[in-house]
Amino acid sequence: MNCRVTLNENETFLELLKAFYHSKEKVHLLMDSNGIAREEGFIMNVNDSSPSSESIKMDNGLEIPVKNIIAVNGVFLPEFGEC
Repeated sequence: MNCRVTLNENETFLELLKAFYHSKEKVHLLMDSNGIAREEGFIMNVNDSSPSSESIKMDNGLEIPVKNIIAVNGVFLPEFGEC
C-alpha cells in the first residue's frame, strides 16, 4: 500500500497556499469540483478574510475555495492519505 504526505488532522491548506503565493512558486492542485479536477499555475491572490470564504485566485482567473482543495504539490488531505 502506498502512503502519501498529508496535512495534520486539524490543518488546512491555507498556510501552505500563502507560502507558495509569497514565494511565487507554481502550484499543482487536485480539487473536488463535482469530481476530481486538476489545476496548476500561479496564485495571484489569497482571500482569507473569513474562514467560510477562504479562497485563492489563480493566474488564469479561476477562483478556488480552499475547502475544495484535496492536494497541493503532493500534500494531501488526511482522508486521501492512502490509496
